[in-house]
Amino acid sequence: MPTDTHRDPLYIKVPCFLTGRLVLDTDRERIRQKLAKHLVHELGYRIEDFVLDRKIPVEFKGKRQVSIIDILVVIDGRSLMVLRFGPGSVITREAGTISAARLVEPDYIVPWAVQANLFDASFIDVVKKKAVGYGWESIPSRSDLMELCSTWPPPALPPERIPFEERILFSYDKPA
Repeated sequence: MPTDTHRDPLYIKVPCFLTGRLVLDTDRERIRQKLAKHLVHELGYRIEDFVLDRKIPVEFKGKRQVSIIDILVVIDGRSLMVLRFGPGSVITREAGTISAARLVEPDYIVPWAVQANLFDASFIDVVKKKAVGYGWESIPSRSDLMELCSTWPPPALPPERIPFEERILFSYDKPA
């Protein structure tokens, strides 16, 4: 029997605040929509500051996969902050987010990251590899982020660290 995908709850689509396109209504997308509105309306970011779904190819033991950064904040051509989303504890996902921020740019470590769920967030100093704040209120405004990044460039990831960071990211994002 054919399914009517317009009425099937597995196929509900909602308009994306950032692109205007219809997107599947998933847990990750609900977080993205809520956080994007918060970033723009409350914290002064501009929609053009965001690169969506930035891919990071990773390999471990001959297996390859693509990890995703949900939102990469890029201001004046500099990647300043990685945002990754998912249901569940933000604390348990911090290491994968740190690895994503350390791998996404070839010439430097993206200095700041956010791991968020629908109700909580951790704001992470990627260079020091530790959370410096919890809660959505810990996410810096656009002007505060630019001030945090006034010393540029951040350090590069030592080449010998790349396999370790790939292994961490691979383990967090491995397909089910």
